[in-house]
Amino acid sequence: MSEMSDEHILEDFILKHGENHKKILDVGCGDGELLIELARRNSFSELWCVDIYIEDALNNIMRAGFSQRIKCVAAKAEDIPFESRFFDFIYSIRSLHEFYNPVKALKEIRRLLTPNGEMIIIDWKKGAYTGAFERYYGKGELRKFLEQAGIRLRNVKMKEIGRFNVLLYFGMPFLSNRQRHNTFFYLFQT
Repeated sequence: MSEMSDEHILEDFILKHGENHKKILDVGCGDGELLIELARRNSFSELWCVDIYIEDALNNIMRAGFSQRIKCVAAKAEDIPFESRFFDFIYSIRSLHEFYNPVKALKEIRRLLTPNGEMIIIDWKKGAYTGAFERYYGKGELRKFLEQAGIRLRNVKMKEIGRFNVLLYFGMPFLSNRQRHNTFFYLFQT
C-alpha cells in the first residue's frame, strides 16, 4: 500500500471537514474537481465556487452532473459578489499565490464568513519546488497578511505540512471551542 502524498492528505482533510457545513465556498477553484468530490460526499450543503477563469470548473461540474448543486461565479478573490456573513466554510487550495492582492483577498474571505465560520487556506510554502516560477509565501509573510487583513491571530493555527502552508481560521478562538474543532487537531500534533 502506498502512502498518500501531502497534497492528497490535505485535500482529503478539506473534504472530510466540508461534510459538516451548510454553505461552502471554494475560492480559486481551478478545475472544480475538489468541489465536485465534496458534492458527491455531501448532499445537504449549498456549494459555490469562485475563480477568474471559471470555464474549466463549469465544464467539469456540468459533465459530473452537479450543475444544479454547484453554483459558479467568475470573480476575483479580492471582490467576491456575495453578501457579508453568507458562508460557514470557505477554503482555498493552491491559489493564494495567484491572488492579485492576498491581503484584500483575505479581508474579503473574512467578510463572507459567518461569525463562527471557518476558513482553510492551503498553498505552496516559500521554497517549495512546483515546476513553476511563481511567488510563494513564508509563514512570517502569511502572518503579516492576516494581521493586515484584520484577522485575529489568536483565531488562527498555522503549520507547514510537506510543501504546503496550512492556515486554519475559526470565528471563535480555538481554546474557547476546542471540542467543536477536534477534526483539525490531528494536523497540529507535534
